[in-house]
Amino acid sequence: MSSECVLDLIDVSDFASMLGVSRSRADMLTRYAGFPTPAVVKPRIRLWHRRDVEAWCDQHRAGWRGDS
Repeated sequence: MSSECVLDLIDVSDFASMLGVSRSRADMLTRYAGFPTPAVVKPRIRLWHRRDVEAWCDQHRAGWRGDS
């Protein structure tokens, strides 16, 4: 396994912070068709690989990184 292989997981609150939206809005976005499948699903939490969510944001949320 590569030393670059790091388990970097985020939850809905992290996703909301990334986009600067409310937690409820972020939760709604995670339920859209095409949003990455969670890497971890438990009764009270869902976690995604950060790289997958960032790739989705790059395609669907132009400017989310603060770029002009």
